[in-house]
Amino acid sequence: MATITSKKANNWVDRGEAPGPTLERQLAHFFGRHEDEHFSWLQDHANAVLGMVAGDATEVHVVGYLRSIEQELGEPRRPAMPMRILAVALWHIAKAALVRDLAERVLRGDIPPNDPTSGRLSHWLAARLLTSEELAAFERESDGDDSDEPTA
Repeated sequence: MATITSKKANNWVDRGEAPGPTLERQLAHFFGRHEDEHFSWLQDHANAVLGMVAGDATEVHVVGYLRSIEQELGEPRRPAMPMRILAVALWHIAKAALVRDLAERVLRGDIPPNDPTSGRLSHWLAARLLTSEELAAFERESDGDDSDEPTA
């Protein structure tokens, strides 16, 4: 089976390791939470960041989340630049793992190819939203329409 990971690789991404420990390490350094008692706290926030990135959050959203952590801890507001740098780092750590995991799933055949349909998006929507009479009228009006409308 094809794979893009190797247990002998020099970094966690190429070894196929989870992003959690790397995210946790960055958060621990930034927020000064290195003790064992903070392990669960770090895991929770690392998982939250990973979930945000998986849900298409940007690094700006991650900054907002980090600001909420800062406020929760009662810490003084840090300058924007270090906060932004951490957010960019966390976003890239999470994204690297997510992209790698998706690529692995594609290589294993777990994800079918995304074959576009041959019909137009407008017709697909019309067929699902209009009554049969409205659809017939729509089709009569659009006969011969050679616009560059994207397909579904």
